[in-house]
Amino acid sequence: MDADKVEREKRRTNVVVLSAPEPNKESTSEDKNKEDCNFCSSVLGIPAKDISVCWRAGKPDEANPNYCRPLVIKLKNEELAKEWTKDGRGHKTASGHWINKDLCAADRKASFLSREERRKRQQKKN
Repeated sequence: MDADKVEREKRRTNVVVLSAPEPNKESTSEDKNKEDCNFCSSVLGIPAKDISVCWRAGKPDEANPNYCRPLVIKLKNEELAKEWTKDGRGHKTASGHWINKDLCAADRKASFLSREERRKRQQKKN
């Protein structure tokens, strides 16, 4: 089995939310996790019973205090992940946050290249 396939399998029940506000810096890691889970329920509308765990990807950027790390949410099963990402196309909530699939590095690069190609084709038409 190749590494990308293993990585995809690990991420199949995960969704990612960008621009989710960071929890209070002075809070303990347990409190930060609770704040993130409450954000998922109250703002995004994901029922707490559907969430296994959530965490922040990456390290805080001390140089840029406005930077929000991606919030990764592990859901109970793959069907819930497909439902919340509209079968992988992404889903914009009423609060204006996007919920997307958690892609491995190779899939993120392929998606980026696909978007770039689509932009170039659209520019040629105009």
